[in-house]
Amino acid sequence: MSYTGLGVYQQQPKPPNRRPLWIALAVAGVLAVVGGGTAAVLLTGNDATSAPTTSATTTAKPDWTVVEDTQAGLRYEVPPSWETSPVGTVGAVRLTKSQVSRPFDCQGRNMIQAMVASGTATGEVPDVAEALIVEIARTSYTVEGQKPKLGKPEVRGVEEHTVASVEVTPSAVSPCYAPKATVRAYARSTRSSKVAVLVLNVAEGGPYVAEGPSEDDVNRIMESVRPL
Repeated sequence: MSYTGLGVYQQQPKPPNRRPLWIALAVAGVLAVVGGGTAAVLLTGNDATSAPTTSATTTAKPDWTVVEDTQAGLRYEVPPSWETSPVGTVGAVRLTKSQVSRPFDCQGRNMIQAMVASGTATGEVPDVAEALIVEIARTSYTVEGQKPKLGKPEVRGVEEHTVASVEVTPSAVSPCYAPKATVRAYARSTRSSKVAVLVLNVAEGGPYVAEGPSEDDVNRIMESVRPL
């Protein structure tokens, strides 16, 4: 697929094979398109170059799907209703796995509330984590050309890894979009001297909050992250 505007990454053009999926204000690794007075994120399904669909195993928590990203060296779990989505790059991070929450319809568009993705980068672990959440927050939540308000990123070391988060408040208002969001990341060094990273981008509140993960779901996703 090919994007214009505030592109996070680009893929080669490909004829659409189903109705486009518009992702509201909470997406990592896909483009925030600003035009026609509306900000959203476009994702086409079943891309031939995207990572293969992951499957559940008996080690998953009940009814959840295990995602094993062998390139990043990370394993994590997502709700069973989440779907595989295309991957690309965000700043210095090359994403290799991605899942999105259950789509919903708003004003004729298919949209989602959340996305999780994993990949690798080079650099210092805390720096990679902070740069990733800030880049995603700024790109995903710029609406009608208005940049969002970002809180101070929180970055802290936990045992052998780093966790980071930043709160986001969009400056523009839309009936389809949530009034706030939080972008979280998990990062750790790998044997190959790279940084393995997972990012979780969740729109919070708004009329479609039930279509996204609950606070317990968010905690469960982040707590499930393990090295392979």
